[in-house]
Amino acid sequence: MQTRYARQSVLKEIGEAGQQMLSHSTAVIVGLGALGSNSANLLARAGVGTLRLVDRDFVDWTNLQRQSLFEEADAAQRLPKAEAAVRCLKRVNSGIRYEPFIDDVNPGNIERILAGASVVVDGLDNFYTRALLNESCVKSSIPWVYGACLGTYGSAATIIPGVSACLNCLMPDVGEATTPPLTCETVGVLGPVAALVAGWQASEAIKIMVGKQDQVSTHLVHLDLWQNDFSILPMARAAGCSVCGQHKFDLLEHTRPLATASLCGRDAVQIVPPPSFTMDFDLLRQTLGRLFKLEENPYLLKFHADDHDVVVFHDGRAMIFGTSDPKEALSLYGKYIGG
Repeated sequence: MQTRYARQSVLKEIGEAGQQMLSHSTAVIVGLGALGSNSANLLARAGVGTLRLVDRDFVDWTNLQRQSLFEEADAAQRLPKAEAAVRCLKRVNSGIRYEPFIDDVNPGNIERILAGASVVVDGLDNFYTRALLNESCVKSSIPWVYGACLGTYGSAATIIPGVSACLNCLMPDVGEATTPPLTCETVGVLGPVAALVAGWQASEAIKIMVGKQDQVSTHLVHLDLWQNDFSILPMARAAGCSVCGQHKFDLLEHTRPLATASLCGRDAVQIVPPPSFTMDFDLLRQTLGRLFKLEENPYLLKFHADDHDVVVFHDGRAMIFGTSDPKEALSLYGKYIGG
């Protein structure tokens, strides 16, 4: 450890004691897109003891421009991002523990996913899941680092439950908001913006894990890299905040029989069955194989039906491509998969 992390442990801000604390910490990265992949790379190199890597999607060719852990072969094989990330990071640092989760984050699994976390890094792409993450972290008193980027601008904020404002203080009822029409698909995203925001997030996460929580930023940071603009906004706890003030966790307590969500930057709808849902994946493969030409790997299968590409994961979760209409996606799901 002394040789590998020498340039980090010699920092007076970290030291050998801080490096030891890192080696016994667990960082959970939720979402392995542009922000999450860059953050994971930095934290793996820093020597975080356990990296729990969570993503619902598989690698697409459009990811390669800015998502630093993935290669052309990953896109060609449609590897789940969590699995592809672990394969890459093991070549970077084989001495730490990796826990891949090929899961959609939802009320039924988020508390299990975050269990034992020292810090959570946000690499998400939608309001609802961030609000759910905020509720779970506040409920369990887990620090987390918000991040977002689009176009040439990005933002970040560090949330310490019971100390700082929470996401609901900054953006009331954000979980009820709809994702705006501006996405990376419609307006793009500058790769260096993602790297810069992810670097900020990783730095804040390291501060927390080495016991320097009092050194984290107390502001919402906003930057536009193209316009060379950097600004900070104060973060104040909202009196009577329903989440961090009143401890109401409405999103955590709400489940739906079949949940749907449009995928940011993809003309697709994801369908998530309830926790009680069970599926015989081998039987599904055999049945669909009699009807369609299947493409598959150990994690998913893909087929084309009714002018749509459909990807199905082992837990029954599916992505319906070529539509943004949840009703149409649910109809296809019921027709070919069940539920």
